Amino acid sequence: MESMYWMLLLLFVGFLLLGFGFNYRNHNGGIGLMGLGIISVLSTVLYKLHLILN
Repeated sequence: MESMYWMLLLLFVGFLLLGFGFNYRNHNGGIGLMGLGIISVLSTVLYKLHLILN
């Protein structure tokens, strides 16, 4: 059950970063925030693989 909370936290933070990055997409920082958001959302897949393979 604890792993589900970590995955939800990663998704929540990732979507927040994507949202803030999209709002500030005209600046360099906004592009970086969107990149971090994408990495955060995709890290849930890697975390689930880690849980399955252990």
